[in-house]
Amino acid sequence: MSSGYHGNCHCGRFRFELTGVEITEAIVCKCTLCAKKGYLWIRPITGSFNVTRDEGSLTSYKAPTLTDQFCGHCGTGVLGEHSLGSLNGQQLVNIRAIQEVNPFKLGSSIHVAAPDDERPLKRISESSPALHKASCHCGQVQAELLVPITDLEIKEDNCSSCVRDAYIGVYPTKDQVKIHGRENTFEYKYGQKFSGTLYCKICGVTVFRNIYGPPLSVFDKVPADRKERVMAAYWKNMAMQPLNVRTFDGLDLESLKIERTDEGTEGYVLPP
Repeated sequence: MSSGYHGNCHCGRFRFELTGVEITEAIVCKCTLCAKKGYLWIRPITGSFNVTRDEGSLTSYKAPTLTDQFCGHCGTGVLGEHSLGSLNGQQLVNIRAIQEVNPFKLGSSIHVAAPDDERPLKRISESSPALHKASCHCGQVQAELLVPITDLEIKEDNCSSCVRDAYIGVYPTKDQVKIHGRENTFEYKYGQKFSGTLYCKICGVTVFRNIYGPPLSVFDKVPADRKERVMAAYWKNMAMQPLNVRTFDGLDLESLKIERTDEGTEGYVLPP
C-alpha cells in the first residue's frame, strides 16, 4: 500500500495529499463532461484526502451528471461529484492531477452515468462545410475541422500539462479550422510560453490550443547549411491550429490511430 500521493493543479494554486490507498485502477465515467475532460476518478476513503494548499482558484461547473471543480488559472480539473448513477453524492478526485501516477499504466473500471443530451448548446449551422465538429461542454467554445481527421496525425503524451488535460491532439493548419467563441476562453501559458492552452471560462473544457513559437531571433545562430530546413519546420509549426480530439462530437476514440508517447513529467517543477 502506498504511504501517500501528492496532487496539484498544474500551476500549484490547489494542492492535496491522498493517503492510505494504492492507485492501480481508475473509474472511467462515460457522461459527456467526463469524456470531454478525460477524467480518471478515484473515490478516496474517509479521512484520506487532505487539502494542503488552496489559493481560491477552483471554479465550479454544474452539469446534469457532474459538479466539476477545476482551476480557473491553469484549467486542471481536480474534484468532482456525480448527481446520478452509482457514484451519486460521492466525492471524487481526478487521478490525472496526482504526481506519482502514470495514467498510461492504470487499469480502469467503467461507470456509465445517465446521458445528458439536453445540454443547451449553441449548435454550429447544419450548412457548415465541417467534416468534424467539436465543442466544450456548455457550448460556448466550438470548432470546425474542414478535413478528415483520419488524414492527420493524432498524438497523446503524458507531459505535466497534457496528462492533466487528458489532451489528445490533432494538428491541422489554421485554414482547415474555424474557431467559435475565442472570447469565452481563458489561456494558460507556462515555461517558455511557446504555446498556450485555451479553456472555456464556464465549463473548463479545452477545445483548442495556440502556438506562438520561439522568437525568430533564436534562429540567428543556426548554421547556414541547416537554416532553411529549420525555418521550414518552424513555419510549418506556426501554421498549425491544434484541436483536442476528446471534444469532437460523435467520434469514437477507439477507432482512431493515436500515437501515444510515454514521456512522463521530467523537467516539470511545481512552483514553491
